[in-house]
Amino acid sequence: MQKVQSYLYPNRVILIANLAGFTVENTVVYAKTVKIYNGIDNTIEFDIQNADQKRIDLSTMSNIELNLMDMSGNALPESPYIVSPTTIKGIATVTIPFDDLVDLADQNLRYSVTAVSGGKDVILYCDSRFSAVGTIQLIGNAMPKIRDEMIYDKFVGEINYMGNVIDHTPAIPCKFYEAAAIESMDFEIYLDRFIGTVYVEATTDMTISVDSFKSATRIQTFTTAVASTQTLAFNNVDVGTYNYFRISWQYPDVWQINGAQDPYPTYGRVTKVIAIS
Repeated sequence: MQKVQSYLYPNRVILIANLAGFTVENTVVYAKTVKIYNGIDNTIEFDIQNADQKRIDLSTMSNIELNLMDMSGNALPESPYIVSPTTIKGIATVTIPFDDLVDLADQNLRYSVTAVSGGKDVILYCDSRFSAVGTIQLIGNAMPKIRDEMIYDKFVGEINYMGNVIDHTPAIPCKFYEAAAIESMDFEIYLDRFIGTVYVEATTDMTISVDSFKSATRIQTFTTAVASTQTLAFNNVDVGTYNYFRISWQYPDVWQINGAQDPYPTYGRVTKVIAIS
């Protein structure tokens, strides 16, 4: 049996607020490299001390901020971040939301921490050698990547021999997503006062042409005779040997429902289709 140990440690960084009169024996030699990860909210804890390595009362400071930059010194879009004191003397935390990192590649970032003390702007040092800038290592592969949804809100239509409109989404690739094989797909179909039939069509054609869906397989179907406003879900649609799906919908035959008195009735619409692989 293999055993894997995990540790829940605070991502804590020691900062020195004032180097005046620091003692050599207690010197903090190196600035710690902080690691943060894509896909999660990252909380960093700062242990703010004086030259004697004693935590200071953070009520004597205000406007504590984390400045986050790339290696060229360019600020990240949401920088600076507010650093908030905790109930523990000398301890403050800052959170970098995962949304702020999602578009960034793995890289080393630079950071500094500033504050206002005694009415003056001050910088908090990463070590006792006046290092004001530290390193944050951004690691992007600690969390699995979530595939983007494919959203369709523009459709194509055709008229069948009965004079009824049939609408479709564009062809939806279902075999691979960025070279990764797909086993099933989910579909969310947004209906607005819709009356008629919605269905999933599938084809094994390798490329899409005007004839690809003429003999397509109809997989899942939903039919309503009353106006329906809802989010319709077709879940776990098996890909199998198919290469493309599309969502189609058609309205009741106007001749059967209304006859010649009202040849162009309104049967609501499909507003959006979301494909999730």
